[in-house]
Amino acid sequence: MSDTEDTKDKEFPILPLITLRGLIITPNANVQIVAARPKSIAGFEAALASDSKDIAIFCQTRDDDEEPDVSQLFTTGILCKVLTGSKRDQDTYKCLIRGTKRIRLVEVIDDENYSYRLAKYEVLDEIMPKEDEIPSLLEALKSALSFAMSNQENCVKPLTDENASVDLVNALNKEKNLVVLADMLSQILVIEPAEKRALLTTLDVKKRVYLLISLLNNYSYYSELMRKVSMDAKESMERNQKEYFLNEQLKAIKKELNADSSDESDISEYRSRLKALNLQPDVAKRIEKEIKKLSAMSPNASESSIVRNYIETLLSIPWNVKSEVNKDIATARDTLDADHYGLGKVKDRILEYLAVQSRSDKLHGPILCLMGPPGIGKTSLGASIAKATGRKYARVALGGLHDEAEIRGHRRTYIGSLPGRIISNMIKCGVNNPLFLLDEIDKVSSSAHGDPEAALLEVLDPEQNKAFNDNYVEIEYDLSNVMFIATANSYNISQPLLDRMEIIDLSSYTEEEKLNIATQHLLPKQMRLNTLDDKEFELTHEAIVELIRHYTYEAGVRGLERLINELCRKTVKDILLKKKKSAADEGKSESKRKSRIKKRVVDVKKLHELLGPRRYDFTSKLKENHVGLVNGLAWTSLGGDILQIEAVANEGSGKHILTGKLGDVMKESISAAITLVRSLSGELNLDKSFYEKCDLHVHVPEGATPKEGPSAGIGMVTAIVSALTGNNVRSDVAMTGEITLRGDVLAIGGLKEKLLAALRGGIKTVLIPKDNEKDLWDIPKNVKEGLTIIPVGNIKEVLPRALEENPFEFEPTTVFNINNKKDTVDINKETQGSAATPIVGA
Repeated sequence: MSDTEDTKDKEFPILPLITLRGLIITPNANVQIVAARPKSIAGFEAALASDSKDIAIFCQTRDDDEEPDVSQLFTTGILCKVLTGSKRDQDTYKCLIRGTKRIRLVEVIDDENYSYRLAKYEVLDEIMPKEDEIPSLLEALKSALSFAMSNQENCVKPLTDENASVDLVNALNKEKNLVVLADMLSQILVIEPAEKRALLTTLDVKKRVYLLISLLNNYSYYSELMRKVSMDAKESMERNQKEYFLNEQLKAIKKELNADSSDESDISEYRSRLKALNLQPDVAKRIEKEIKKLSAMSPNASESSIVRNYIETLLSIPWNVKSEVNKDIATARDTLDADHYGLGKVKDRILEYLAVQSRSDKLHGPILCLMGPPGIGKTSLGASIAKATGRKYARVALGGLHDEAEIRGHRRTYIGSLPGRIISNMIKCGVNNPLFLLDEIDKVSSSAHGDPEAALLEVLDPEQNKAFNDNYVEIEYDLSNVMFIATANSYNISQPLLDRMEIIDLSSYTEEEKLNIATQHLLPKQMRLNTLDDKEFELTHEAIVELIRHYTYEAGVRGLERLINELCRKTVKDILLKKKKSAADEGKSESKRKSRIKKRVVDVKKLHELLGPRRYDFTSKLKENHVGLVNGLAWTSLGGDILQIEAVANEGSGKHILTGKLGDVMKESISAAITLVRSLSGELNLDKSFYEKCDLHVHVPEGATPKEGPSAGIGMVTAIVSALTGNNVRSDVAMTGEITLRGDVLAIGGLKEKLLAALRGGIKTVLIPKDNEKDLWDIPKNVKEGLTIIPVGNIKEVLPRALEENPFEFEPTTVFNINNKKDTVDINKETQGSAATPIVGA
């Protein structure tokens, strides 16, 4: 039968229940209790009025529970007898109780018929030692008690008379019952509640005695330790008195020698600052050593200034100074929203990170690294996080850094040596918990002067930066309170360093996001900086869209901000010139002069007048379908664009001509595409030996721009199939995806930027790899609604959607037809001047 079934069948006694906060009672101990809770008072009165005087007492697991249930009580309690009881006043009840037996709590009963709570309990049986073991256990326990009392008299605390410790111990030494002695000693021994609870729950008397002996021996060890500490303190005081006497003599000698009093004043100031800082012993000892060295030097010694600068640096480092950190993530969210538009995923991740930090005094988790193209707000986002959390902000520019000493500092043996950038910025911030922005961490490079990335490994590793060692300081410094955020433009970072950071990708802004950023942030900011108000300057919505589309080509908004600034500057210049001309006109009132200065409204037409013709023009879809001309999609750090791919098939001897400044990966992608088309020649109704009779030319405009990457694979296959069969490519379809020799379409990067380019170029349908379907959740809603996005897994899904006719059911109109019909036409003659005409490069 299981324990649960056995419990259900048993009949358990029921008594009034008292729950105690903190106080633990053991059997054979008399304890005085003052009750204040109404149900506890009622329970004591009911027990005192009963014949047995018994009451069940259990301890709460938490002190703040008023009416704890079974789960909030320790299951082992004590059965007590109420000896006396009386009300002290209206709200409290004082009683004397005696513990009798250990019991186990079975159930807590709340009955409306009783003004107190009831407990259903079970008496626990103790496990007694063998008869022949009891005398030796009794003697060992008494011996341990006597030894502890001889070293530490206050190791026991009587429950009634505070001054009766010795008498109580004498009474315990006369006790001959091992169980009674152990329980009494458990009650009066000054130990932690957890240790006392362990004694209560230990039913094996032998184990209970061993536990008591162990606790008593701890007092002896503690007493010996305190005695040693007292002796060390006495020796330290004698040493300090000796140093004071010698220092006074040294002052007198220096006075007779007319030593520099200002130098002595500086040394005194250093010692005062050192004392006020309350530093760790090893740091204080090192600084005191340097102060002594300085005091023994001549002020004119060459090393004097070096030692003085070193002491100043050590005293300026914030060893123990912390700033108060704002832990309200709602305020942090408002700050981030006020400073940056969009970036919802990034803000959520940062708020999650801050939420965890707000519940812990120590930072946990990886270092955040904001990864993305230039101009999208990575650096300003770091500053906003510092502002949101109330931390001091320090930006460490790592671009072009190639000397390890810039991070770790220079050794003091070098002339003009200084601490590294980490310690220098800690001194600048004045606190040991600032936010450090490690800007452009991907631009760090190694040289003959060392590898800065190796130094950054120690800085960014939570397990190592607790003891960061600067070459100049030469004392371990704790960086674990610092919040580190790194920024980077690319993954050009060493793997060990990359492994220590959690990458948060910041992709390019959409046109809608740029429009909102310009309207809500950039325009008000530039008008404020250029002292313009709404009555003097207005930039229309259409003009901002024109700026974004045709005057900037970037992932971020830096160029857009510069153009808005330029418009504001031109407006201020014209206003001042008009004011000067107006003031020169005599005989006109002030109101008339002001009326001549009109508000400048910059629309699209005015924009062209101020900034000149359009600077950029994005690639848009073709108006008509063509043979061998495919809309591919490309992605760079500046954003996405439509990449047109041209293919022409001529009768020849099997040459492959590749132009357009293509990279090695793209050339290999074309080779894979040709091999795939050869394997599909039968299904495409092509002559299987077409590759021996065909000169294939693949070109990717613009010819002067380098191009690289495998993501144009399916575009290459489509262009080649179209050129070989004469089947037109749909001009409203764009595609991206890497191709394999089996025709499978593999995942690509930069999906968001490519879809933005397709939407901007007027494309209706976009074919993407099926493996990238999971990335669509991160694409803005307006982009997904403006496009028909079709995930494809194989080239056989691509070709029917990209070409006018299903190529697997289409009869080729070229000379490469498998039937080699005489009425086929030369596709190059038909398309001369259209698809076969190269696009002029930049």
